[in-house]
Amino acid sequence: MKLSQKPFFTIAICTFTVCVSLFVAHQISGSVFGKSRMIYLADYGGLTLEGLENFEIWRFVTSQFVHVHQKHMLYNVLSIAFLGSLLEQKIGFRYALSVWLLAGCLGTLLTTQFGSPPWNTGTGASQAAMGFAGFGLVVYVLKFKREYLLLCAILFSILPAMYLDFKTAGYPKPGHICSFVIGCLIATWYMYSPNQKVTQGCKRS
Repeated sequence: MKLSQKPFFTIAICTFTVCVSLFVAHQISGSVFGKSRMIYLADYGGLTLEGLENFEIWRFVTSQFVHVHQKHMLYNVLSIAFLGSLLEQKIGFRYALSVWLLAGCLGTLLTTQFGSPPWNTGTGASQAAMGFAGFGLVVYVLKFKREYLLLCAILFSILPAMYLDFKTAGYPKPGHICSFVIGCLIATWYMYSPNQKVTQGCKRS
């Protein structure tokens, strides 16, 4: 895969996720690697329907930085760092931002529909990670079939996440599926958008 841009956005969100999640864990549990109980995460930016009713739109972003389990956070960050960096260097900042924001926000919002308060708080970077996985899978199949490093990054993002879903819930979590589908849709737009076709035509000529 030819890489043309530096993945500054991916590096920034991964760094910020680690710092914020560890700080919140320390505030809640007294240890940077302690468990942040779900019932307290709304106070640290977790996404709640009550917050949205009060126009706290910023929770769409902040909820992606806080986690219940810090080991899970580290896996999410590694997934985004590995796959997101590869993709951002190829597709650019705007599409990487679109995947992180849309897949992350909407997938996290969907998670708030399951469970009763205060356990229905949307948190975590796993939704964004699944969005990158969906995007990566589409562009791999349609454009980068021989880029095996990209394939490894996609599998690293999907397989452990699905294992954890089946282990904890018995099925793929709806928020993860939603984010994956959104990532696929953004990738389809990327592949078939008029600007992309013009660029490809210029390269051929």
